[in-house]
Formats: sequence, structure tokens, C-alpha cells
Amino acid sequence: MEVNQLTSNDWVVLEHLAKLLGFYEDAVRTLEGDGQLRKRKRGWVGSYGNVWEVIQGFEFLLEALEGYKQLACGIPDPEHFRINVNLGWEKLNKYYRLLDDTPIYCTALALHPAFRWGYFETDWQHRPDWVKKAKQMVREVWETQYRRPRGEPSVMTGDSAAKRQRKYYNPFQAYCERTRSVSGSAAVKDELADADRFDGEDDEDELELWQSSWEDGDGDVRDPLSYWHERRRRYPRLSRMALDFLTIQAMSAECERLFSAAGRMVTPLRSRLDADMIGMCQVLRSWLRAGVIDDLDVLLVPVDQCNGEVEGELMDLDEDDE
Repeated sequence: MEVNQLTSNDWVVLEHLAKLLGFYEDAVRTLEGDGQLRKRKRGWVGSYGNVWEVIQGFEFLLEALEGYKQLACGIPDPEHFRINVNLGWEKLNKYYRLLDDTPIYCTALALHPAFRWGYFETDWQHRPDWVKKAKQMVREVWETQYRRPRGEPSVMTGDSAAKRQRKYYNPFQAYCERTRSVSGSAAVKDELADADRFDGEDDEDELELWQSSWEDGDGDVRDPLSYWHERRRRYPRLSRMALDFLTIQAMSAECERLFSAAGRMVTPLRSRLDADMIGMCQVLRSWLRAGVIDDLDVLLVPVDQCNGEVEGELMDLDEDDE
């Protein structure tokens, strides 16, 4: 029996493994989100994962594994611990390289106002070939799909109601915070004086203009969607590109939650619900949970009743004028 008992050295190794796996949990849970917005003592817990944090997630975990490679030499019975860390690093690096198969991740990060080119130039300064490739992927998407006008929709008006929120930090989120280094980009610093050259011409390269136009407060932006919505007039094509990429889900977790919610809704007694009705119900559910709407009752008022109320209000206004 004593052979199967854990020794004090075993517990030391398990403690390090538990901490290392905790970093994985932080990254995965942050990227998949939980579909809810909760307030904690140290700030807000985000409800959905952000696609621009995927690259940071890999960098965060690889950095943690590199640290444990060095640590392995100083712990009891280090051989199998070092082997596990090396295998974990190899597997993670394998999937990290697969991110180059799509421009989504680099584009989302490059179009976040707190990161831009500065993230790549700072965090990948030891790999200039990576920086060059990332910029090429982003520019190729811009040049081939967004720069030239093609039936652009009219710009909608309206003020953004989104408010800046503080974030609750786990170790991965704290890592993401430290990498908000866009102001460290030499290209941005050198070209700040050119920020006013926008003149609305069709040939204007909005991507390069925006990358060189650093504004105070950009490093503190928490909601890039509101940021780009507010700048949709100055950067009509680039803002559309940014919103297209920044709204992509980092993981499929929220889609899976939606499938489950729709499945619970369509019980055997509701088998005649059509797809449109199911979709509308799920949209309303999502809006209500996200705080986009506060009450469903106002949406269920008959149209003719609404028209009657509006007509009554107009008559009251006419009487007051008389």
C-alpha cells in the first residue's frame, strides 16, 4: 500500500500541474464566455469571448509553458514533469501555427484600437517575418474585399449607448491588459502628425490612415464595436471591415448554448413552431439577457393599439397648440 501513496515530492509536482492547468482554464473560459454578464468585486466578467484575444491566448499559454520549462529543473523528480511540459508546448504550438490558415485572428487584433500594428511590432519583434506576414494577410483582405466601394449601404444615424466597463481579471485577462501596447508602435508615433489628412476621397487608404492616427484614450478602449460604430462616417469601409471581423465568435460555445436553448424551447407540444418564430424568440431572449431591451411587453402590443395611442397623442398636441 505504501508504494501507491503520494510522497511529498509528488504533491509538489501536482501543485505545479494544477497551477499550470489553471492557466488553461482561464484562457478557455475567457474565450468561450458564459453567455451572461456578472458584476464582481474587482470589476465585470465578460459574457462572450473576443476573437481578438485568441492570439493572446496562445501567447499567454506558451509563455506560461516556457516558464515551467525553466522551473522544471528545480522541482523534485523533474524528468516526467519536463516531458509533459514539452509535449504540451509542442501541441499548443502546432495549433498556434494553424492560425495562419485564416486572416480572422490577425485582422481582428490589428483593427482593435488598443492594439493595431503595435501589438505585432512589440510582441513579435523577435520574429519580423511573423509581423510581415500578419500585415500582409490583413492588407490582402482590405484590398480585395473592402477598400473599393461596391454598393455600400447608407450609414445609419444614432448615438452609441454602450458604456465603458471595467473588467474582472483572471491571469489570462491580466496578460491581455499588459499587451495593450499600441502606443509603443514606432510607425504610429512617427505618423501622428498625418492624422488630419483625411479628405473623404474614394482613393483614401483608410487602413493606413487609421493605423497612423493615434487618439488619446485608444489604449483604454474596452468596446471596439462601439468605437467603430462611432467612426463609421470617417472610415465607412474600414469600419465595416472591423465590425465584420470583430463580431466573429472566438469559439463555438455560444452557438452550442443557443442550440441547447432552442432544443429546450421546441418541445413535443410545440412541434408546429416554424423556423422564423423560433428565431425571433431566441433573438428576443438574447436581447433581454444582454440588456438591449428591458421588457418584452412593449414588443407584444398590437400594432393597431400602438397606432391608436400615437394618434391620441397627436390630437392632444393639436389641442394644446390651439
